[in-house]
Amino acid sequence: MVEIRYGEHYEMADLAGRSIADAREQYKQEFGIPDKAQARLNSKGIGQKHEPKTALGDNDSLTFAEKSRKGLFFIGAILLALAITGGIFAYGATTATVDLLLDAQNDFAGVTAASPPTWDVWGSYKGSVTAGDLFTVTPDAGWTGDMSVVLTLTNAHELVAAYRILVLEIEIWDSTATALKVGTTEYLTMGNGEISIEFDQAGFTAPYDVRLTGGFYITHRGGWTSDYEDPSIFCQVLQRSAP
Repeated sequence: MVEIRYGEHYEMADLAGRSIADAREQYKQEFGIPDKAQARLNSKGIGQKHEPKTALGDNDSLTFAEKSRKGLFFIGAILLALAITGGIFAYGATTATVDLLLDAQNDFAGVTAASPPTWDVWGSYKGSVTAGDLFTVTPDAGWTGDMSVVLTLTNAHELVAAYRILVLEIEIWDSTATALKVGTTEYLTMGNGEISIEFDQAGFTAPYDVRLTGGFYITHRGGWTSDYEDPSIFCQVLQRSAP
């Protein structure tokens, strides 16, 4: 969830993965956010031209605020005082403006859901999980930097009704002919509901498959609410370096 605030308006919203520009447009009317209000992400100012490119993440704090004009009023008061008292105030300045002609690019990477594996879950049973692909991560053709894949188990509060123990082994593999593993092997469980696998792309070939490669479970007696045995996994891809 993302904390969004303007003046006395405040809300926790599901904006993870969306841009600051999307958040501004969504809350512009509801919060009365003016066009000139500056965005601050986790206390860091973000220029409006960067808002469409800046993605929000879970636990981020996004604030909109109008720039203070106190400094301008203070300078004006000084100039007025000098004029009244006959003080001489002379200044000279040279100014110039430059436009940085930058190249807009697509998102550095995309993620899509695969056709996940399936298996029967019996009550009062110890069993193993079925391996299979969960997600496919496809970097932009011009992106060669490091990445991090974050997986979150979003319904552990339901899974505890069906399982005593649930362990999902997660790995990432590239698309070379021999399929090379990238990054480390991590374990997603009800007690460890979020894992992160960081990797660089040197020596590997995109796209990358996020795979369920193994694991096991122990269930309670049958009779839990239908679908509470189904793990729900959220995937987020983050930038870890420059291209």
